[in-house]
Amino acid sequence: MGNSGRVWVIIGAIMILIGIVFAGLTSYFLENKIDQLVATCEKEGGKAIVDRGGFIITTSFEYECKQ
Repeated sequence: MGNSGRVWVIIGAIMILIGIVFAGLTSYFLENKIDQLVATCEKEGGKAIVDRGGFIITTSFEYECKQ
C-alpha cells in the first residue's frame, strides 16, 4: 500500500470515529429528553409511560403521559 492508500485508510478511520461519536451524542441527548419529559409529566401529577426501542443509532421511543 502506497502513501495514498494509507491516507484513505486514515480518512476512513476518522469518518468511522466521527460517526460513532455522533451516534453516542444523539443517544445521550435523546435519553436526556426522555428524562425531562418524564419529570415534567410526574411534576404535573401524571404517570409517564415510555417505550424505548432500538440500539444506539436506531434508538426510538414512544411517550405517553396519563393524567
